[in-house]
Amino acid sequence: MKKIFMSPFFTPVVFIVVWFSFMMGVYYLYPNDILNMTSEGGGIEAITHFGYVVLIAVLLVLSDDFSDRVKTWAVLFFLAICTWLREQGIQHHLSRTDTTPFKSRFFLNPNNPISEKIIFGLVLLIVAAAVIYLAIKYSKHLVSSFFHFNPLTWSIAVLCTVGVCAKWVDRFPANWKKAHGGVPLSEQTYAICQLLEESSEMFLPYIAIVALFQYKLQKTH
Repeated sequence: MKKIFMSPFFTPVVFIVVWFSFMMGVYYLYPNDILNMTSEGGGIEAITHFGYVVLIAVLLVLSDDFSDRVKTWAVLFFLAICTWLREQGIQHHLSRTDTTPFKSRFFLNPNNPISEKIIFGLVLLIVAAAVIYLAIKYSKHLVSSFFHFNPLTWSIAVLCTVGVCAKWVDRFPANWKKAHGGVPLSEQTYAICQLLEESSEMFLPYIAIVALFQYKLQKTH
């Protein structure tokens, strides 16, 4: 079992199989409830929130494995908390004058207080700095170890790919409407896009959990 779990193909194959099965299950069993299941407070969001709670707990349990990399553990824990709060929708309750303070339009809107722009601009800079820190420190190793079929690296590659694709799907309906003169997607197509996005994001914390345990096993090997 350990050999299978530590295979570089474990995360890609398991993710594709489980994700596709979940998508097909929702699509065929609940065709009329897709928008409800993918909406805020829906079933998929609940599974996502649970995943981040488990991820944070796993990071705490495995903190000793990062004893020689205190900065890395702290950055990962910080980013896990930030992502969990984002999934909770905290960004919609921070600004007194806008729907979210973490988009370019917030900083360009003259009606938003300068104090909020400074505060939330600093928050974005801190998050960006955390991501850049990890990228600078590990990007070279990740690239080289990927071609050596390192299971942890492959799991991280799946995590990043799924995250990027989910964000692209998230923007697709708006980009489509803009590119087609204000004509939106059909309701069915929009529902499929929502299912693609939310189900992809749902698996992100679980992929991260797999990567953490692979890291632990690699370290103790």
